Amino acid sequence: MLMSLKFYRITRTKSRFAGFFALVLLCSCTEAPSQDELIARAQTEPAIAASLARQRLASSELESALHFFQLAATAGDSDALSHALALRQRLHGRLNTAIWLEQQWRDGSLLADAVSQAKRAELGLWGHDKPQVAAVVASVGCQLTLQPVASLQHGVVRWQQLVSEWQQDPQLSALPVCFAPLQLFNSTALKCSEQNGRRISCQYQALQSLVSAGDFTQLVVIAGRGGASYNNGILQLPDNASLALLRHEFMHVLGFIDEYALADSSAATVCQRGKHYPNLVLQGDTETYLQQWQLSAAPQLTAVDTCQAAGVQAYRVIAEDNLMRFYELDLPVEYFALAQQILTEPQRLMPVQYYFAHLARQQQDWPLWQQFMQQAADWGYAEASKALAP
Repeated sequence: MLMSLKFYRITRTKSRFAGFFALVLLCSCTEAPSQDELIARAQTEPAIAASLARQRLASSELESALHFFQLAATAGDSDALSHALALRQRLHGRLNTAIWLEQQWRDGSLLADAVSQAKRAELGLWGHDKPQVAAVVASVGCQLTLQPVASLQHGVVRWQQLVSEWQQDPQLSALPVCFAPLQLFNSTALKCSEQNGRRISCQYQALQSLVSAGDFTQLVVIAGRGGASYNNGILQLPDNASLALLRHEFMHVLGFIDEYALADSSAATVCQRGKHYPNLVLQGDTETYLQQWQLSAAPQLTAVDTCQAAGVQAYRVIAEDNLMRFYELDLPVEYFALAQQILTEPQRLMPVQYYFAHLARQQQDWPLWQQFMQQAADWGYAEASKALAP
């Protein structure tokens, strides 16, 4: 009986091991899914899509990783959505990411509340919870009012810092210049470019209703990344601008010209006989400059390269380099005095409404042209009044 029991135990143990080895053998014979099968399943299985995304990310196949993160995100994986937004922003920029996200909302692939309010603000997709930034009124009055516009949270924060620094600057705060409350527009409407080394461009037509209804003559758009500029009543800044850059571009609002060599196209426009600037005298125009600025003594003319491309010699009216040569440098007292003088007659500065009248004319929208041109004339801009004259 004892021998029989011992034999049973040995036989049972062998049987157990035999079953285990059979299972191992069976599992080793089952083929793993192919990549094609996994890719097909990733279309509907977020865990597989996320796994493939991590594999591609580890091998630096970034576009492929982004594709699978997006698949997992639209299937409901919130962690994959965070990775998708971060990676897309890294590869294609903030605007492209905002456009993609907005498209998912329209298609119903994602719900708006799947993305945090902070992330939406970071990408410039605003709801009803827009931050409020108050107007800035100069202690010496408002001879000139500028309307600031931003599209991203980063621009909101930067603008708040800029106006605070403006108010603390002894020269800038002494100018009769005011800023209206900041207005926010979705980045997907304004579509400001983000190319380093190139001037920022935006879809300014998106601001048409703001310009039509606003009590201001100049726009400040702080959005995008790239080079700053001032044209047609629009002061364009990147959303990482410094006060020095804002100050330099603001001097362009007042008619000051760069004191370094302009590009061919700019030089051809700027360096024409009969055009007059606060800080520059074109060759042979000294007497006209003295009359315009009511000066009794000739300024200290210093040759600059501004009009080199046009074959015209230009001279600045002071000796030292300044913010119109290198924007980080100081605003000379002579230029500050000229700025104050210009602001006594702000109607001479072209209002942004005049530019929007030009845009309306391009679209052959004559009622809108009439509206904007009349607004520009109401601000006292002589060219607008001439355009409206019968």
